[in-house]
Amino acid sequence: MEQTPLIELKGEGLALGQAHGEALRDIIKEFAARAADVHLPNLKLKTDRDALIALCRENVGHLQKYSPVLWAELEGVAQGADLNLDDVLLLNSFLELDDLRAPTVGGRRLAPALWGCTTFNVKPRATADGRPLLGQTYDMELFYAKFNVLLKITGPDGRQRLIYTLSGILGLNGLNSEGLAVVINKLAPVDGRPGVLYPFIARRLLDQPRVGDAFGAVVFTDRASGLNWQLSSAEGPAFCLETTATRYANLPFDFSLAHANHYLDPQLRALEAPNWLSHGGSFVRQQVAQAFLDERQGQLTAEQLKELTCNHVNHPRSICAHGNPGEPDHFSFNSISAVIIEPAERRLHFAGCHPCLSGYRTLTL
Repeated sequence: MEQTPLIELKGEGLALGQAHGEALRDIIKEFAARAADVHLPNLKLKTDRDALIALCRENVGHLQKYSPVLWAELEGVAQGADLNLDDVLLLNSFLELDDLRAPTVGGRRLAPALWGCTTFNVKPRATADGRPLLGQTYDMELFYAKFNVLLKITGPDGRQRLIYTLSGILGLNGLNSEGLAVVINKLAPVDGRPGVLYPFIARRLLDQPRVGDAFGAVVFTDRASGLNWQLSSAEGPAFCLETTATRYANLPFDFSLAHANHYLDPQLRALEAPNWLSHGGSFVRQQVAQAFLDERQGQLTAEQLKELTCNHVNHPRSICAHGNPGEPDHFSFNSISAVIIEPAERRLHFAGCHPCLSGYRTLTL
């Protein structure tokens, strides 16, 4: 049975962060103490934890400018967890630091094993009940699964957000009470720079009342790196936004669209880090997921998307990833969680590590 902790929080800014840090103090401390151990063994670059933190600090001015409220929340997490702010900043930089793993940048061990998330965005015309669906598997080293947490945040205005994240991190994907939802895929462009980190963008997106504002929170931002952002809304409009640090592409689709960890837009593909993908797993996952969606066009349901998250074609580099036998936790890529979101119903179905084994629980705003 799925047992990821659900923490209910209220407020915003410093007080909200302090409550997050206090509620999860011990697990955040453990996460912070071990986080650099995932990055450092995978780099040929001569570096250490202090050098990684120095790199993270280059983003601070951009984060403070982008959202003073979220920056205060980050400070509050550090205070509540009784940690140095640098420790929590490092946690919130985890996907941007993954850019360093590309062989052309300095990666060593993860290129042959690197897999990643699979997302799917389903417009109302493609579903059985005429309501949108959104989902993803979240694939990282198995090390991260221990730190899974769900946050239910009620703001001062009464608006709510239901967020999947890792302890001490502001947010990774989720849903808000206005019926906006977001999931992501990691992409690796060559134009990374100091800028706004992914968890800040995800949280600011989920603070928006309208899907157009959520679009703007992604696109019109000085991003530090690239992701694919899948957005959905209760009213129906949906977007698949491939981004680099400096450019974006709004991928058109009429019914449903699956995405993995390679750029689909040809112009952005030219900005993908060479040899970031050293095998075809991402291409297989995207093709398998898209075929699943296309074959069920007009009949798709949340239960069918749950089935998709358990797909093992091309195992172990499959949509539901299990890693290679014998790999240590800080090298072994696995599906550490999965979400299926029904924006119109304000409903999120959550599975913990390995959705084929953990099963789903349902949460509603």
